[in-house]
Amino acid sequence: ALPISTLVVAGDKDKVDTLERLRKELMPLFPHARLKVLEGVGHLSPLEAPDEVSAAISDFIDQLRAKA
Repeated sequence: ALPISTLVVAGDKDKVDTLERLRKELMPLFPHARLKVLEGVGHLSPLEAPDEVSAAISDFIDQLRAKA
């Protein structure tokens, strides 16, 4: 399997895909994934915190470029 860099963005107030569920069920499927938790954000993070989601993605891309 190829190492695929993955960013998982989650809100700490998400009641649909809770942090516990993501850590238990999703993160193990992507061994190279990073979990970015947004404080005070629920399930609709792109709508609730668009600037924070955008910054998380930009930071992730910058980190990948720095490694290249």
